[in-house]
Amino acid sequence: MSGMVLMRDAALLAAACHLAEPHNQVPAAEDGWRAKPEARAALRRKLQQHEGEADTVRQRLMDELGLSASGYWLVMLCAAVELYPEAAAAVSLLTEEARLQLPTPTVAARLLRGIRETPYRQALAAVLGGGQARALGLVELQDAPPGVPHSQQPIRLSAAELAALAHDAGGTAADTGGELDGFRAIVVPAQRITGFTEDVVGPARLLLKRRGLLVLRGISRRGARQLACDVATDQGRAAALITVTQQADQPVRLPAASELARAADRSGGALPVVDLYPLTAAHPGVLDALSRSARATSGLVVIVDESADTADLAVVDVPVIDHPAAKRIWSGLLPADQAEAMALRFRVGIEEASSAIREVEDLSDPADANLLATRVRAQGARRMGRYVSVVTSDARMTDLVVPDALAVQMQEIIAWQRTSHRVRWDMALGAGDPVGTGLTCLFAGKSGTGKTFAARCLANELGLNLYRIDLSQVVSKYIGETEKALAQIFDEVEAGHGLLLFDEADALFGRRSEVKDAHDRYANIEVGYLLQRLEAYEGVAVLTTNLQGNMDAAFVRRLRFIVHFPAPDRDLRRRLWDQSLPPQRWRDGDLPLDVMADRFQLSGGAIHNIGLAAAHLAAATPSGRITVAHLARATQRELLKAGRPADVGVLGQLAEASGLPVNGRAR
Repeated sequence: MSGMVLMRDAALLAAACHLAEPHNQVPAAEDGWRAKPEARAALRRKLQQHEGEADTVRQRLMDELGLSASGYWLVMLCAAVELYPEAAAAVSLLTEEARLQLPTPTVAARLLRGIRETPYRQALAAVLGGGQARALGLVELQDAPPGVPHSQQPIRLSAAELAALAHDAGGTAADTGGELDGFRAIVVPAQRITGFTEDVVGPARLLLKRRGLLVLRGISRRGARQLACDVATDQGRAAALITVTQQADQPVRLPAASELARAADRSGGALPVVDLYPLTAAHPGVLDALSRSARATSGLVVIVDESADTADLAVVDVPVIDHPAAKRIWSGLLPADQAEAMALRFRVGIEEASSAIREVEDLSDPADANLLATRVRAQGARRMGRYVSVVTSDARMTDLVVPDALAVQMQEIIAWQRTSHRVRWDMALGAGDPVGTGLTCLFAGKSGTGKTFAARCLANELGLNLYRIDLSQVVSKYIGETEKALAQIFDEVEAGHGLLLFDEADALFGRRSEVKDAHDRYANIEVGYLLQRLEAYEGVAVLTTNLQGNMDAAFVRRLRFIVHFPAPDRDLRRRLWDQSLPPQRWRDGDLPLDVMADRFQLSGGAIHNIGLAAAHLAAATPSGRITVAHLARATQRELLKAGRPADVGVLGQLAEASGLPVNGRAR
């Protein structure tokens, strides 16, 4: 017989004994009930027998979670009033409150005294405030009116525990779908090999064995999740990754010990891993609450960011997933040649790699390396937050119209990134580089000279996503918020396998000012944090600026490449004019592009705008072909938009073709 059924019977018997008491007497709680001694003795024997049975619920609550007998029967009483209406009615009689159908500490203690013969004060001490069951998240206290004693505060079963017990009472697997409601849970099976080597996995394994709770702390969330999976693999277990998030102005809700235990059981004994990394901070109170859950799950791993206060808990500082780790991860999933190629491009964890491979298998041949790379990049793009916009473009380096010397610099940047693993791991150089192991470049030049377009070409040439930072979203007027936003950006971009683009970077990487007030001090802290984070950044970052002189000198020293984009000369302008217009079949005869290149000293961006405007003017005509008139009108508009003269002397022979007013006079 289940514990819930026994507590249902106990509640009904207790109500009968309560009603049998003389109405003109108030019996002492310590004395228990005098009515129905035979029935109480028979039920007491059943309770004692049940406490030694191999009941799955009892074993989970008492043997695994460590509940005392009083705590266990409190949970069963709360479950009985939820599942059996007659038990709720009986409890209402015991509380002598018609509107209250939940047990109180007094009711539970009197019931344990009268049925199980547990001393009243001992039972009350065990169930007061929910006792151990509340600490484990199995029950929760309900608000009571002012002036009501603590011993009269209602106790209710938690929703998660109710779902589990309903399943155990005869439901189906679908009944427990909400047992981790509000949390994202992913089960990663045990792998053939670990991503990190034994010198990283070994200490983590030892601490988990000794302490039961292991905290993984680091700058890389991906690295921490991978190490958690490695520890599980080392034990021959899957890893149940449970992500905890926090809603604005809401307290952090953690999975209860019972939820974690059931998640492990439902996953075939998986190692529960609670990911607290998305939280702004993991304070000791949150970690202490989870530490009480460790023994219920045969070990528990918690992931926090590098700023978390971990008190005296067992902590391992997690490294990033470097090229050797990525190679080990991909080698466990793909043939050797494919694994090497993927490791060169993507430093991902087993969780991401496996997900991408499953997507490819659903779509096409799993050997399609290009499709696999596309899916990995798509995963990264989906993870971007509100601070980052994903820029899509098909531009390649052959589309970039720049001087030859600049083109050589761009090819050197590409070669640096493609060979960085060889220099770092084969030649053993760069590990102690004071400016980090990433590739950070500055593109400087006037507006419209092609800096942002060059970043697009570079990203596509390297096979990376391009992530543009929205500085208006990043820089906050609130102290400390900018650092949080930047930390989130770097974490997301490193996980998304992209090139990080800071347009007009002098707004964020500007010179640190003399400290005159608190605002100056915290503005300098923001720049300092950014420099520190860029040193740890493992990827590619491009900063563009129109004013290189405004950049902070300390930051400039950390740059790998500084590329100057000059205004285009006559030959480059001629190439830009041809590139900005549609193919020859959409042009009306020979357009005077040589004249345009000679006469108008425009930037590449301005020339692109003129070509696009001329194409729209032509598209509105029956033929759709661009004429000299379309080109002239688009040029005049671009000049006027920039505040530059557009009179007859400037337009020259194009003035007659423009058909627009010149200096206010219609032609």
